[in-house]
Amino acid sequence: MSGTTNSTRIALRRQETMAEIVDAAWALSRENGLGNFSMRELGTKVGMKAQSIYSYFASKHEIYDAMFCEGNGALVEAMQVSSDSSEGADELQVIAAMMRRFFSFCTSDPVRYQLLFQRTIPDFVPSEESFAVAQRAYDVSLAPLRRLGLKGSQLDLVTGVTSGLVAQQISNEPGGNRWEMLIDQATSMLLNELAPDHNSSPQNRNDK
Repeated sequence: MSGTTNSTRIALRRQETMAEIVDAAWALSRENGLGNFSMRELGTKVGMKAQSIYSYFASKHEIYDAMFCEGNGALVEAMQVSSDSSEGADELQVIAAMMRRFFSFCTSDPVRYQLLFQRTIPDFVPSEESFAVAQRAYDVSLAPLRRLGLKGSQLDLVTGVTSGLVAQQISNEPGGNRWEMLIDQATSMLLNELAPDHNSSPQNRNDK
């Protein structure tokens, strides 16, 4: 029994160290840019030699993979709120809530946004396990839209418009709300295209 306990403790310590390394990688990425930290800098950040990190992650891409998985897990949690709260809402409210929640998630952490949605790291390909979490995030995010009957290219149009607003905000006015203020108008335009018979009327949800 003591052997099992020791093994469990060792495994727990390993998980904690790996989490510390991933946290440090996020911190360095936010300080210097997603692709602009070295394993030596990472080792210094967590108080170990760079070579020691390889006993936890076989490569820098494995660290990015852990970050990718963690980031998408956070997206699942964020978008689950939007999905669960959409029951009984009208079409405009459903789409606007989804767009606003996703917009807020992305613009609150541009580095995380880059890793999850842009090909910032050359040759980085998520593992099957991490990609499964990303697929879960996608499904949760779009669940309210699918309940409205949207599918295929209709979903692509909504995600494309939302991503465009996010990219404009991050690129041109980080920390502001210039493109966030367009979400209601964008929602109305999307509904006129995708559900022209809807009975919802635009509501200004930007009042503070």
